[in-house]
Amino acid sequence: MSGTRHLTRLHAGAATLAIGLLALFAGAAAFAGPGAAAAAAATPAGGPAWATIADPFPGVTGERQIATFGTAGVVVVGSGGTIAVSTNGGATWTRRALPGGAQKAVRAVAFSDALHGWAVGAAGQIDVTTNGGVTWKATPEIGTFTAVAAATSAPLVCVLGASLLTATNVAAPVWTPEAATLTLPTAPVSIVAGPDGVDHLDGFAAASGARGSLITRNADGSWTAQTGLDEPVTLALAPAPVWGTGTPQLFAVGASDVQGSGDAGASFQALPALPAATPTLVSAAYLDGPDPQLLVGGKSGLLARYDLARGAWSVDRAPLTGTVASVAAGPGGVAYALSSSGHIERTLSYGATPLSLKISATTVSGSAAAQFSASSTIRAQGDLALDERPAGGSWRALHTWPWSVDSSVAGQVDHAPPSTSQYRLRFVYAGHSAVTSAAYTVRVRPIITVPSTSLVERKGVAYRLRGHVSPVERGRKVTIWTNRGGGWHKVASGAVFALAGGTSFVSRQFGTPLRESYELQVRLPASGAYLAANSALIHVTVR
Repeated sequence: MSGTRHLTRLHAGAATLAIGLLALFAGAAAFAGPGAAAAAAATPAGGPAWATIADPFPGVTGERQIATFGTAGVVVVGSGGTIAVSTNGGATWTRRALPGGAQKAVRAVAFSDALHGWAVGAAGQIDVTTNGGVTWKATPEIGTFTAVAAATSAPLVCVLGASLLTATNVAAPVWTPEAATLTLPTAPVSIVAGPDGVDHLDGFAAASGARGSLITRNADGSWTAQTGLDEPVTLALAPAPVWGTGTPQLFAVGASDVQGSGDAGASFQALPALPAATPTLVSAAYLDGPDPQLLVGGKSGLLARYDLARGAWSVDRAPLTGTVASVAAGPGGVAYALSSSGHIERTLSYGATPLSLKISATTVSGSAAAQFSASSTIRAQGDLALDERPAGGSWRALHTWPWSVDSSVAGQVDHAPPSTSQYRLRFVYAGHSAVTSAAYTVRVRPIITVPSTSLVERKGVAYRLRGHVSPVERGRKVTIWTNRGGGWHKVASGAVFALAGGTSFVSRQFGTPLRESYELQVRLPASGAYLAANSALIHVTVR
């Protein structure tokens, strides 16, 4: 198993989204009544933190590896001499055969940028791509390798196996044996590479092996043996480490604990224990961006995140099974997890819930408006879309906002739902959509208006009720109710009236044979598109 991870660095600012979407609400509630103030409500956070993406090698299990490149590139090691490459975040894949064919057992792959990548394995070749994995070219056989790492902001590539080789020119790599004066780690486990942490012009690397052995690379290309580890560890490194700040930049993930170093591996301190009994830890990656975190994978589908700012762990609930053999970080909060059972998960938000929705009201009366806001932990390049699905209709995009790793923007939409509808937020990443919130129902209650709520009529004079309903679907009918004679009931005859033109109504003539007082009310029953509605009470006095 290789602990090598490709990490892409993007400097990003805060990215909190505050969206006021007028006239959008979630859930149903009783009508507040005239003059009543609607209480602010917060909906549960919606949308999965991790989503399953297609496995390019279905049915292939075992200790495979996943890595990232560019803005949305992903590569997965398959069986034999094959890998699979995606340029759209894993939405679609293209299988590539590496030089050497099925006889070559590929073990690891890493990229330094969107174009340059390296694949290593047991056949002794180092396969190189300069076009984002479209084609690969083999070097002469050099040795047997199990891990490869490439710095993303320094010209350094390292391969680890029975020997340790480096190259400092990614465009035309010349492989140089290093660490000749040290005893290289037996049973090599993991290697990471990045800038030196000082001026970021030279390369830093660290390699681990059996019995807790660890060596680190100096700016002059020499290596130093480090101490303090007592078991084989998988390594993770910040893409642009800054040493001496008190914040760990290099991580050693053992079977049962995690240690961090802020001084280039000279010393390690144990991180807090994970919050629950933890299966054996296996893989690790550093998630860069505005909220840097360490992502670790283990047996039994374990995914856990260590928030460097808060100094606390969170255990993610992705539907992975088996051992999380490999995790990889993309730009910002994008990350991937690959299990030994052939299952791949992706997050756009560090593994945290991507959107949290807050609503200021619960129903719409007529075309009234209210505010709908959201905060986002998504740190990816794409578009945030608001979708609408009217009653009986299909989903359609209502509005779209551009989004980036360092976005700190706000958007607002004035919108009256055409009927009871559903709304959701969706993120478009690399041209493909990921639903990032639950679907919330916006229920519309029509408003029934009448010219007057107080009628004074002379005995023996007939009158009609007139009014207007908005909004309402065509073909609907209203009913007229009265409390004349005690208790509410439909009027004796002609109680139901069609809406002329879909919105207006005129009742039959009502006689006034007696001097009396009573009340009338116009009512619209509920339908799939609208809530039930009542007019104001109409007070009738016959003199």
